[in-house]
Amino acid sequence: MLKREFRISKAGDYKRVYENGQRFSGKYVIIYIKENGLGYNRFGFVASKKIGSAVVRNKLKRQLRAIINNEKNNLKGNFDVVIVCRRNVDGCTFSILYKDVMKILKKAGLG
Repeated sequence: MLKREFRISKAGDYKRVYENGQRFSGKYVIIYIKENGLGYNRFGFVASKKIGSAVVRNKLKRQLRAIINNEKNNLKGNFDVVIVCRRNVDGCTFSILYKDVMKILKKAGLG
C-alpha cells in the first residue's frame, strides 16, 4: 500500500492535475501529470462505473497501486500523477497492464 503522503486525496488536487497537467494515453490507461513542487511523487487512481462493478473497479485500482508501489523508487521527479482506467481495461491481465503503465510513464519522462 502507498503511504498517505504519496497519495492524492483532495478533489481540488485531482481537478488541478486534470485541467493543467499533461495527458499521456495508452491502450488501457490514461495518465495525467502535473508538477507539484513537493519533492516527491503523489499518485491517484480512477476507475469509473462504466468499467464494471465495484469488485472489478477495486481490483483494477489494487493492481495499479501494486505497479506503482513496485516502481516508485525508479520514477523521477516531483509530480502529481493521476492514472485513469479506460473501458477496455477489464479484459487485460496484470502483466499487460504493467507493461502499458510503464510504457506511458517512460513516454511521460518519469520512467
